[in-house]
Amino acid sequence: MEYFAGLDVTMEETRICVADRDGALCYEVKAVRCTRAVIETGRMAPMLYDDLAELGVPIVCIKSRQAYQALKSLPAYAIRALIVARKKLVRQCVKLANQIRRLAAVFGARGCCVDSARPSSTKSCG
Repeated sequence: MEYFAGLDVTMEETRICVADRDGALCYEVKAVRCTRAVIETGRMAPMLYDDLAELGVPIVCIKSRQAYQALKSLPAYAIRALIVARKKLVRQCVKLANQIRRLAAVFGARGCCVDSARPSSTKSCG
């Protein structure tokens, strides 16, 4: 199904409306006032820039490639952050397992086996 969106922009507020192909209103919401505007370069950019500057709104103008990369990179950044965090946790787990082994050896418990994947699981030092 096709939907159409429109912005009703006034000096006080902005309303966002979504209608279906027959014109029936599907969604309407009042937008929060913005304190900064990010616009993409294009044919309308000079006019938008001038009008927003007159209103005193700080403006950041970006190229279309930058806009695409900004939208694309957020999920990729989140996944990369999770991978890095996992690597750090595994490294810490191995360090703790080795430390437990060394401490056990100092106190004469030579047969202790600590699973570095699960530090809470230790085999008896029989």
